[in-house]
Amino acid sequence: MRLIIFMFLAFTSLTVVAQEKIQKEINYIRSFRKESDRIVVELGVKPRLCFIPTKNNPNYVKFTALVQPYQKKENLYEIGIEEATGTIKSLRILNKTETAEYQSIKPYFPAAVAAVSASQLPEKYYDEALELYNKEQYQEAMETVTKSIEINTQDPEYHQLKALCLAHLQLYKDSTDEAEYALEMDMANPELYELIANNYYFLRDNENAIKNFDKAIEYDINIIVRIYHNYIKCLIDIPNSQRAIEVYKLYKYRLDSPNNYGDDSGNFADDLEFYAGQAYQQIADWGTAAEIYDRLIVVNPDVYGYRAQRGRLYQEKREFPAAIRDFEIALKLDENENVVLTNLATIYQELHDYKKAEAAYSKYLSKNPDDAVQISNYGYLLLDEKRYKDAQSKFETSFKIDETSIDTHIGRILSAYLLGDSKKKNLFIKVAKSQFPNIELNATTLNALIITGNYYYSEKIINIWKEAVN
Repeated sequence: MRLIIFMFLAFTSLTVVAQEKIQKEINYIRSFRKESDRIVVELGVKPRLCFIPTKNNPNYVKFTALVQPYQKKENLYEIGIEEATGTIKSLRILNKTETAEYQSIKPYFPAAVAAVSASQLPEKYYDEALELYNKEQYQEAMETVTKSIEINTQDPEYHQLKALCLAHLQLYKDSTDEAEYALEMDMANPELYELIANNYYFLRDNENAIKNFDKAIEYDINIIVRIYHNYIKCLIDIPNSQRAIEVYKLYKYRLDSPNNYGDDSGNFADDLEFYAGQAYQQIADWGTAAEIYDRLIVVNPDVYGYRAQRGRLYQEKREFPAAIRDFEIALKLDENENVVLTNLATIYQELHDYKKAEAAYSKYLSKNPDDAVQISNYGYLLLDEKRYKDAQSKFETSFKIDETSIDTHIGRILSAYLLGDSKKKNLFIKVAKSQFPNIELNATTLNALIITGNYYYSEKIINIWKEAVN
């Protein structure tokens, strides 16, 4: 695994001009490309694309004369970018005094320097460690490469391999320390930044993961597909869909470069596209998401994840027959991946086909008996069917597994109300208020929870709830 760092601009400011949000920042230009209707400009810090349109742009000639890649002319720029479109609205080169103030954002592209050892032993141990690493014997590989480091402490490759071993052993903090030491000798190594970013991702420190992923793509010149894959996956998990799409577009731009030495074949590239599709789906750009999923399924028709996610897209669009078809194919592709049964259950519930919904929940829960969330969802299905005693049993089973779900508390209150047990209903309301003091339990509670996107309640349940809390 390889990782990446991201460098925040502490000197970013926002101004509003005629209802347009313009973000002004100090940055350098890594590259630019002229297209028929615009110039595409690739920014260096927090790498992304922005644009200089050719038509109806009084600044086109002026901006074109100013734009130079950093490797040709080491300029820093103050750039005003329209947030919604990425259009460059203002551009100027910093003077010498200003440039001196922002020296820290200039890229650092020295060659890695390793101290030469008179002994051949460090390389011998390193080769042995690398062989062990490739066999996934990470503890033995770490112990062996440590012997190389004890003889020659100043070779960044030795520290990088040790950091990789530590990461595989889930010693993420130790791995980060080792990688940061290697960076002192090899400051432009994108794979070291990627390694650090992955460590932070596994530690659930998203802010530092993003910082390091950004740094990795800043220094990546060979288009290491895995880096973009891992970064976009991190961003959709957060979620930060807009940034994921920015990184995806940057990746595609770099692939199209005449100086591209990358390889977009293989599983990393396909899964990168898949995660990009999810990012577009998260912002409700269903057309672009569908194009990506369709393309992946044509090339790889037997991949469970592609079918399942397109099914979720159809479900979100309420195109239920297409969703059911994809989910059923997905189940045949991988019987162990049975979570789509819960998607089928929800669809059948919305279609009032309660027998099929029950069958889907029963099959899923037979393989996942401790899934409190889906046990509660089954309870809500039974409430829709007016099987209140059975529903109450499901909610109580779910509550024994997990007492922290507001969804289960509401189910307990509803089932007690519908069974005419006012004493138990009032007790459950009291317990829920104690557990969730920041959530008001009133007639609008369910509508408010639906907005979060974490819960689904049928219109019937919403109406019953209003009666239950009066």
